[in-house]
Amino acid sequence: MNRIEKYTRMLVGLDLTDMDQHVIRYACMLAKTFQIDTVYFLHVTSTLELPEDIAEKYGDMIAPVDETLEKEMEESLSKWFDPVPNCKVEVIAQAGVITEEVIKCAKIKRVDLIVLGRKKELDGSGLHSKKVARTSSASVVFVPENPPLALEKIMVPIDYSKYSQMAFELSADIQKRTGSKILSNHVYKVPTGYYKAGKTYEEFADIMLDNTKKESKIFFAKLGLEGVDFDFTYALDDDIHPADKIYKCAAEEKVDLIMLGSKGRSTAAAMLIGSVAEKLLLESADIPIFLVKKGNENVSLIEALLRL
Repeated sequence: MNRIEKYTRMLVGLDLTDMDQHVIRYACMLAKTFQIDTVYFLHVTSTLELPEDIAEKYGDMIAPVDETLEKEMEESLSKWFDPVPNCKVEVIAQAGVITEEVIKCAKIKRVDLIVLGRKKELDGSGLHSKKVARTSSASVVFVPENPPLALEKIMVPIDYSKYSQMAFELSADIQKRTGSKILSNHVYKVPTGYYKAGKTYEEFADIMLDNTKKESKIFFAKLGLEGVDFDFTYALDDDIHPADKIYKCAAEEKVDLIMLGSKGRSTAAAMLIGSVAEKLLLESADIPIFLVKKGNENVSLIEALLRL
């Protein structure tokens, strides 16, 4: 089960650019909604050492680089992160390769949710978002510029898998806390060899629609959705990629968030996010995307105690 109560620690990546205000405000909204216990704000720089000539001349007058960066983050938080009841906030300045440090910090801090910015117009370099999404066991939220600061309408693409179930369960929990509307969508397609059955494309499309309606009844019946209000829609995948249909529907419905269940571990122990999720990361630059993962289920006693 993927419930909202499991989300207690959140890591937020900052790059000290104008993008930070959007990420911080969105992180604040999530912290309130999920009732997060601890939020770590992380900035990664190439080095924390002063140039040798500067250190020799002014070392006694200049604060350590990490303290300077942390102070800058704290100033940003004072502007854009409203106090959240019972939520601890910590700022971290770290040297290294940004993508690797985000993944490492998320693991060390045992976070359940990672929040990252997705730039479209603003300046500044970004990190390898897909690598973070693939590698971390934590769920990941990708925040665009000027994101909606409310969860009034959530779209959950469904393929009837256990990953879809995770995403839908979490969206249902969010609805209980916020009253948000849930729009669930399934993209179905006509098999390439449909003509062998002596049917036209349109006739076989009707057959596939009937089949997916039956599948949806079975899928939602096993979830136990008493009290959950949602609309379910279908879309024929007559495009190059199902992600195109998902984004088009999300844009038309003006959703505030696309919540997508992520696949499990591969044999290489890396988290796979799937072709649909990866395509959505490229397509939906103006809609926040929430990749829902199972997280670390087998946490040892020592690891659990370290999280206290």
